[in-house]
Amino acid sequence: MTMKDTYPDLTAHYQPAGFGDRVALRTVKFMRLFADAFFSHRYGHRAVVLETVAAVPGMVGGLLQHLKALRHIRDDQGWIRELLEEADNERMHLMTFIQVAQPSRLERWIIMLGQAVFYNAY
Repeated sequence: MTMKDTYPDLTAHYQPAGFGDRVALRTVKFMRLFADAFFSHRYGHRAVVLETVAAVPGMVGGLLQHLKALRHIRDDQGWIRELLEEADNERMHLMTFIQVAQPSRLERWIIMLGQAVFYNAY
């Protein structure tokens, strides 16, 4: 088995199949323009912003699972804890990147704004 066999082809691109795929691709490309302009080659700072947003799905999922368990008055089979642990794992990644990148006040403000928008949109 060679190295080529063990790693995926990173040059391949998924072709958008439907309307939703095209909207998602264009949205990501549009948002990436701003990220590229703001962060340029400061990849540590970009990672900080991405890690702050990465914790949102676990936190929202844990909250929604908690409310569902309360609504149906039944056990959640451990899903709440699992989702919150995922959010906590992303928080630990964030703490690591903050030590590396040392974000400025403006970047911290952008992080808070991004979290607020993404949390409500998710």
